[in-house]
Amino acid sequence: MRFAYLSKILKNLFTFINDILGLKAKSQEGNFADFKLGETGLAIFQKDDAVAMFPKEHMNTGGGIVLGFQVESLEKVIKDLKDKGVTFFEGPKKTPWGQKVAYFKDPDGNVIELSEPFEE
Repeated sequence: MRFAYLSKILKNLFTFINDILGLKAKSQEGNFADFKLGETGLAIFQKDDAVAMFPKEHMNTGGGIVLGFQVESLEKVIKDLKDKGVTFFEGPKKTPWGQKVAYFKDPDGNVIELSEPFEE
């Protein structure tokens, strides 16, 4: 599986994902970069250039996306990201179903969730 992420300013999102979140790019060319997340890929594109894939009128028609990452120690990752200037708008907290989560936004304003592994 691979997710494609459109960015208003690709350079800012690339720096955020690569340098702040610590996910290293597998490849980068022009206004595109590709990251490997285990068996899943994460591609990022400059939004203006995405019209080569589909017409502009289909951009921003969905409800949005929350990108989630599971981490072993939520408290440690929160501290590391805060030390790099990331501001969390919610959490850490425990959800009503018992999962520990925290939320922040990327440079384009998309919500990113961090959570610890959870078993019901």
